[in-house]
Amino acid sequence: MRKLVHLSLILFANLCLAQSAELRHAINSCAVGNSSDCYEVGETYSKGDGVEQDYIKAIEFYKKACDGGVENACESIGYTRYDGVSVRHDYLEEVKEYLKLCDSGVAQACNSLGHEYYKGSGLRQDFVKAIGFYEKGCRGNVAISCDALAFAYYFGIGTEYYRNACELGEIEACMKIATAYERGIGVDINVDQALIFFGFACDMEDQWACDEYQRLTQQY
Repeated sequence: MRKLVHLSLILFANLCLAQSAELRHAINSCAVGNSSDCYEVGETYSKGDGVEQDYIKAIEFYKKACDGGVENACESIGYTRYDGVSVRHDYLEEVKEYLKLCDSGVAQACNSLGHEYYKGSGLRQDFVKAIGFYEKGCRGNVAISCDALAFAYYFGIGTEYYRNACELGEIEACMKIATAYERGIGVDINVDQALIFFGFACDMEDQWACDEYQRLTQQY
């Protein structure tokens, strides 16, 4: 029994040493400009994975990664979690950071700004500005921006954005545009187009889309 406990302690110590070495390597790599490693260090501190949880350090490394173009890091800036409670960190400074990144072509930052203006949380709700930022996000191939635009326009003009979002892999957008073509919502009824988009969603393993595709095929 003692041997098993001793062996377990040795294995645990070796694991901790390996994690520490990996973290040091990532920090050094981040210091010389490897943005993806900056993001990984931020994740490590945010989750407390093998280290003491430290949200201040997490935000520090997220910012470095975001400046280096890691879009997931941009999403992580500004919000941290402590005991399940969301904490806002220097909100206005983060908005300025998003604006700078969006202007420099980071599409995910544009999407984040669109979301902030759409919700009106922390910023005054402004649907016109939200749509403007969602348009930039969609042009940068952020699928959720395209889908949000389509929702904002509610078909009509929105079908173009649903199409873009679908082609970028957003299953719900495929279903929406397929339904629009089948029922003539904002567009002329076009069963062939409906089948195409139900087919896209089915190819992404959405069972409802597969069922709808089969139903339409049998019906027409």
